[in-house]
Amino acid sequence: MVQPDICYSVNTLAWHMSRPMEEAMQAALHIIKYLNQMCNKVLRISNQQVGENAIETYIDANWASDPNSDWKSTSGSIIKLFSSIVTWNSHVQKCVTSSMVEAEYIVASAAAREALFHKQLLRSLSFGKHTLIVLTDNTGCIQVAKDPAMHSKLKHVDTKYHLICDHMQKGDINIKHVNTGENIANFLTKPVPQKLLAQMQK
Repeated sequence: MVQPDICYSVNTLAWHMSRPMEEAMQAALHIIKYLNQMCNKVLRISNQQVGENAIETYIDANWASDPNSDWKSTSGSIIKLFSSIVTWNSHVQKCVTSSMVEAEYIVASAAAREALFHKQLLRSLSFGKHTLIVLTDNTGCIQVAKDPAMHSKLKHVDTKYHLICDHMQKGDINIKHVNTGENIANFLTKPVPQKLLAQMQK
């Protein structure tokens, strides 16, 4: 069984594995209780509208949110093919970022690499050529990805993270804004609000 709705909680608890305290144990029991309550329910992880694009990638980052991870940011991404989720990812970034824009930009490039694989897969199955759509709720990330002149502010960022800009200039990728409430990658980087969980349950 796949439970992406608890991945952020599990990632957070993982930092306490070497020295679990009472608070961490209580949190683990809370997750088990939640899973028991959800055993007969299904989460519908999607927004209200069916996407028009073959490949959509939702991204989010929680900037420097946890001192246990040396103030590194948490990345989250969801890739949908023809409106169905095929892969998702949530992990702590390997480097410390200096801003929310930088953290989100790193997620965008990492998710773009994964989405490009799915694009090649569709092409090998004769589905034709499709433009990848990357959706983020961070307007600063969009500006940096679209305007190479903005890269002067990210000179310290590893070159590999500029991959998304290269593919945008080639027309392979398009990055767009999505409202925070409609960004389904949010629950991969931060606790899921009860209201959102209730909306996704069926």
